[in-house]
Amino acid sequence: MMVPTVDSNVLIYAIDPRNPGKAKVADAVLKAVRARGGLIALQVINETYRVSTGKLGWPLVVAEQYLRTIPLGFPTFAPTTATVMQALNLASRGLFSIWDANLLAAARLAGCTHIFSEDMAEGDSAAGLEIVNPFSGDALSERARALLSL
Repeated sequence: MMVPTVDSNVLIYAIDPRNPGKAKVADAVLKAVRARGGLIALQVINETYRVSTGKLGWPLVVAEQYLRTIPLGFPTFAPTTATVMQALNLASRGLFSIWDANLLAAARLAGCTHIFSEDMAEGDSAAGLEIVNPFSGDALSERARALLSL
């Protein structure tokens, strides 16, 4: 059974008006992940807050109000001491940044099998779950379409 999660770039594209094509794809991915019982990392919510209030220029209170709704639609997961130790190992071997390694290790412990991310190497499974880039330009990638039955 597939248990999906998403990286912060999917949440960010869903709210970024500068790229309507990717926003549409991100929205479809989020809806499909939710429908399949997918999970969201608290780290992803925090990263989305940082980008929305920085790069996107949202007022702090608007970002807070939006991001408070995410855990209402998704079960969440967070890192543990064990996942931080796994992340340090992945990062020290040069496989992922510490932040990506932390997200992947926590996702794996939470039972996730796939992560939708534009920022990590598609197909890589070094952390124990499949990385899938949901984007093909401004459209949905074929792999994401097949996995999410879209």
